[in-house]
Amino acid sequence: MQSQNLKTGREKEKVPIPHEERTKGEKVHRVALYDIQGFNNEVKVLRLRPLGEGLMFLPGQWLDVHIPTLPKAGGFTITSSPSILTSKDPYIELAIQRSPSNPAAAWLWQSPTSILNLELQVRVGGSFTWSPRQNTLKRAVFVAGGVGINPLISMLSQIIADGKEKWDGEVRFLYSVRDPGIDGLGKVLFLERLRKCIQALGEKGSLKLFLTSPKGKKTLVQEEIDVQRGRMTKDNLVQALGSVEERKNTVMYICGVPGMVDEFVDVAGSLEGMRCENVMFEKWW
Repeated sequence: MQSQNLKTGREKEKVPIPHEERTKGEKVHRVALYDIQGFNNEVKVLRLRPLGEGLMFLPGQWLDVHIPTLPKAGGFTITSSPSILTSKDPYIELAIQRSPSNPAAAWLWQSPTSILNLELQVRVGGSFTWSPRQNTLKRAVFVAGGVGINPLISMLSQIIADGKEKWDGEVRFLYSVRDPGIDGLGKVLFLERLRKCIQALGEKGSLKLFLTSPKGKKTLVQEEIDVQRGRMTKDNLVQALGSVEERKNTVMYICGVPGMVDEFVDVAGSLEGMRCENVMFEKWW
């Protein structure tokens, strides 16, 4: 994963630092794998219970998960909000995409009966985060492509948990996914949680869903969901970022595949009024 904003430039992308190198100085925490749910054919949602105290993270960060039988850790974005760690039932949630070529992901995709309640070690990492600096701005635009929803749903969940007293800004969320067809929108990763968050924001929240590459029968869409069939465009992003004056107080977070991220970061960075330090991105190499 590569996290950055336009102000820092892109020199570091030429020589990406392995995620294990980026977390090797962080504290090791013990966790237990206590819940596994199959979300759809491509994603499983796992919950890890902290064993001991001191495990903390910022919304948008990832975990390096160290599995005893594997030589390398797997890096997986946290999808829960930090506020859950202070609840009566604390946990950290991960959404693991099916990836047989990734040893850590393949291990976590085993039958739950084989791995439930096992102890693992984790380290927290990542600089693609929602932070107090963003809370002074008036609008946040989140742009997710596929499983790029993972860090963004953590950020949005924390915004809702914090309440309007901490930040009363506007949220515009653009989410692009493959049309699930006959499986229905219920199989779109975190869509229901996302909808509830947007609803909680009232007039200050909006969600636009883009369904791409439809095959066979198209998903029937409920009227209350703002859906566009086809690829998210530059015009969609420009509209979400608002006028020149509005952009001065807007932060954008985008996460997805490199091609999409590069294209949309370039668009945002070239717009009058948009500040480079407020164009935040994360992508996979």
